[in-house]
Amino acid sequence: MDRLPAHIRDKGHFMATALLVAFLLGTSGCAPMLATGIYVLQGGNLVPAECDALRDHRVVVVCRPPSSNEYRHAGASRDLSQQVSELLVQNVKKIDVVNPREVDNWLDEEDWGDFKELANAVHADLVVHIELNDFDLYKGKTLYQGRADVEVTVYDMTDKGRTVWQRSLGEVMYPAHSGIPAQDKPVQQFEREFVAVVAESVAQSFYKHDPNAQFAMDALANR
Repeated sequence: MDRLPAHIRDKGHFMATALLVAFLLGTSGCAPMLATGIYVLQGGNLVPAECDALRDHRVVVVCRPPSSNEYRHAGASRDLSQQVSELLVQNVKKIDVVNPREVDNWLDEEDWGDFKELANAVHADLVVHIELNDFDLYKGKTLYQGRADVEVTVYDMTDKGRTVWQRSLGEVMYPAHSGIPAQDKPVQQFEREFVAVVAESVAQSFYKHDPNAQFAMDALANR
């Protein structure tokens, strides 16, 4: 049998993906199923880690909130550190991640100061520093639309704090193309959802991942 022309195969693939998304969006607890379904349809195509320096090291993750709103977003920054830490444990082989509680305890008693002090306190080789240059949950007064300007830097504290890797993620937005009426869900719920999106955007720099896993986030955000 002759193979179908490429444009027909591609159209069929697109339709199959669209139908799967439509079905899963109507299914309770669809987010993990959606990611799995997209992974299967894409043939399990993964992109490599941008930075593989964390393997075989003890790593501490720390997130600095925006200096202009340090206290307002302190909780979100700590949640972000925790979620990134959990994702690294789940996805990076032979990594030892410092318990976020140890980091919180240190930050409660010490100033930010030099990362070398933190690394010494928790016996870490590498520091993953997440800098939130901006973090906001609102688009206007009545709509949610998370926006964060994120920069990630990895420091090697066994080599005088040398910068191992650095990347600006630019502006992370959720939902990317629309706002959500604030009356539709509590602000605490929306903040949790947005922090999870930012955490995945940060953490996936350090392990293989499906580049299409977040493509339906706008639809999920409005559920």
